[in-house]
Amino acid sequence: MARPISKFFDQLGFRLRNIRWSWGARRGDSILLRTWQDEQDFRARTVTVLREPAAHLETESFGLDERIVQLEALWKGEAGGYTVIVEVKDKNVRPREIKGYREDVVFAIKRLQARADGGIVAILGDMVPVSALQEHSRTHRTEAAEGAFPVDASERSGLSTDGYVQKLPAMRAWLIALCATRSKVTYAEVRDRFGLTYFPLINAMNRLGHDCQSAGEPILTALIVDKDTGTCSGGLEGEFGIVDDQAERERCYERWGPQAEPQAAPASAASAADDFEDRVARFALVQVRTQQAAFRAAVFRACEGRCVISACAVPEALEAAHLLGRDWHEGHNSGEDGLLLRRDLHALYDRGLLRITDAGVVEFDARVVSHYAQFVGVVVPAYLQGGR
Repeated sequence: MARPISKFFDQLGFRLRNIRWSWGARRGDSILLRTWQDEQDFRARTVTVLREPAAHLETESFGLDERIVQLEALWKGEAGGYTVIVEVKDKNVRPREIKGYREDVVFAIKRLQARADGGIVAILGDMVPVSALQEHSRTHRTEAAEGAFPVDASERSGLSTDGYVQKLPAMRAWLIALCATRSKVTYAEVRDRFGLTYFPLINAMNRLGHDCQSAGEPILTALIVDKDTGTCSGGLEGEFGIVDDQAERERCYERWGPQAEPQAAPASAASAADDFEDRVARFALVQVRTQQAAFRAAVFRACEGRCVISACAVPEALEAAHLLGRDWHEGHNSGEDGLLLRRDLHALYDRGLLRITDAGVVEFDARVVSHYAQFVGVVVPAYLQGGR
């Protein structure tokens, strides 16, 4: 391969948002996607542009968010689509690596089509020389597909298109959850999980650390270590004066681990109530079907405004999940009929990849457990266990 594919995208004016995880890019009214040769059907002239939902949950690739946004625009006929089809080094290895691709042509996308398994394929049109792409894109539009866009909003994490500041609540919730298993993670794992490059990661860690310091808490970023040494970088000492990073991790485990005592209540009960009502209001602003509004509010209050598994308290990241066997059509819309779950956990729960035993213990399917190990064995509060 002559050059990285990010350079190819750049040459054509389609700058990737992030070369670590972007699967495509948009330039004006045109979208260029990267697709895989082993997922191309030569006879049908199609190529897979989105795998089936179960496959999405086997990976932590944050390119998924961007791909869904791009495909929705193409599905509605709002842009002209193209794809560069690349060859994979080894289709059985994850993450995939590119072996090569043609640098002289791309394929125009005529329209998108849903597969029976929930995936989406692109029906390919003309082979367009890259030298003629700019002229071709002036008139090319992908045809609008039939029916509603087939991807549920729950399949988007919302993280890949956010800046690091928007990702901080999720990062904090994740690090706190790690304390339950007395775990630590590497810088690379944090970058990959949240779609961050080096400098945004450093900024995020500094911001999180200073937020902890201001609140009189242990510095959560002590849980993030170098993969080779197993210790924190010099930034923990330089920024916060912490010399013994293992001792700081122990403080984190003591505060947020499974044996931690309940945190002190806010200075004012009234201010705590006001904060909770503010979060209820923010949660209510997330658009849903009208008939679900009362159910969502009831579940939010019943679960005290936190995901019952991850403890995430960011209203915009939470969803009210109906318990298995309960249906709003049949009037199951009380707080006892649902659970408050973080968006990705809701998707797993609905697809049977996450279950809560009769004893309230959280379990994960083998296909996803490696990505959610920090939540294995979490016990849902007793008052929420019945029938879950």
